[in-house]
Amino acid sequence: MQLPIKDKKRFVQITLLWLDILLLALIIRLPFLSHLTPDYTVFVEPWFRFFISEGYSVFEYDTFYYNVPYPYLISVTATLLPNLPIIAIKSISIVFDFILAFFVYKCVRLKYPNSETIPILAFLFVLFSPTVILNSAAWGQNDTIYTTFIVVCLYALLRGRQGWAFIAFGLAIAFKLQAIFLTPFLLWLSLKRQVKWRYFLLIPLVYLIIILPAWFIGRPLDELLFVYLNQANRYQELTGYAPNLYQWIDYRHDELYPAGIILSAYVVLALTLLVYKSRAKMTANLLVQLAAFSVLVMPFILPRMRDRYFILAEITAIILAFYIPKYWYVPVIISLSNFMVHIRHLYKYKPMTMNQLSILMLVAVIVLGVKLLITLEYLPPPRSIFPARGKGLRRRSERSAELDP
Repeated sequence: MQLPIKDKKRFVQITLLWLDILLLALIIRLPFLSHLTPDYTVFVEPWFRFFISEGYSVFEYDTFYYNVPYPYLISVTATLLPNLPIIAIKSISIVFDFILAFFVYKCVRLKYPNSETIPILAFLFVLFSPTVILNSAAWGQNDTIYTTFIVVCLYALLRGRQGWAFIAFGLAIAFKLQAIFLTPFLLWLSLKRQVKWRYFLLIPLVYLIIILPAWFIGRPLDELLFVYLNQANRYQELTGYAPNLYQWIDYRHDELYPAGIILSAYVVLALTLLVYKSRAKMTANLLVQLAAFSVLVMPFILPRMRDRYFILAEITAIILAFYIPKYWYVPVIISLSNFMVHIRHLYKYKPMTMNQLSILMLVAVIVLGVKLLITLEYLPPPRSIFPARGKGLRRRSERSAELDP
């Protein structure tokens, strides 16, 4: 069946427009590729060159403080581009920028099935987010990779595909431990009987499958299983320039680390009880609210967080703003703080202090927390300052009738 001439022209126009958008996204990222960070020069590039010289036998050894999935991907791009380490390494995260934007589009499309424009706007907001661009193209970090799998997890849950959701979450955990910021959200859903407990078994199963190739090559199994425990003591400061509550405490006071863990546990327990006892109906809006609050509050209250750990909160807040448009300013606040943190680290430009940036995050936490309590029916919805127009006119007419003789 052939398309009519007009439809063909429209198809070509839309295709060219999309190609222009994607090309523009790539062009914007190009100037940042040459920027080198200590993470790149000290850890990633040396391992890249080690792989080029030794081949897959390098997986017998420590993979520069990362779990093995990310080095797997680097080994693929290193094989394809052995003489271009910067492009080979940073292209991985850049590709995931596009995949991340696509699944944000898919999430928002579920909310607006009859609209093309609104989901495309969500796609563009993520793809052209300054934080996303800097994190992948300039910093060369893999935060958009695990964030992508978290968004896939959320998309699967919104569609009722529980198995795929937990597989995606298992992949996110395998790439980066920071994916655990979503764990309270999954716990809340299980207590509300929105997901079945047996699907949690998929998380360690996915992890085990991921580490098998490195184990077959010769890496000790205990190192592969406990790689995150070995990472836990790498940083001793209460906060690694993360805009969270520990900015108001001397970051060198690491003796407060146990107190921070206890505080985090109490907050999660309190939120769990509130969600469990709530009689509010579990809608798609509430599900996205819970996910957004989980990934925002966790890095805000946990100690030893790094500067990049709020990128997941920014992406979920963008999805939330499309599901509940009155929250439009929340991703703006988080994105501003994230952007300032990134340029502070990458270019030593400090227009705002870390205390000010942590206050911005605190505002976002308070706003989402209060809104969540309202949705869970623990707080009454705020009264509108201005009465509905019809009701106001009717009341005035009633008063006039009472005053007339």
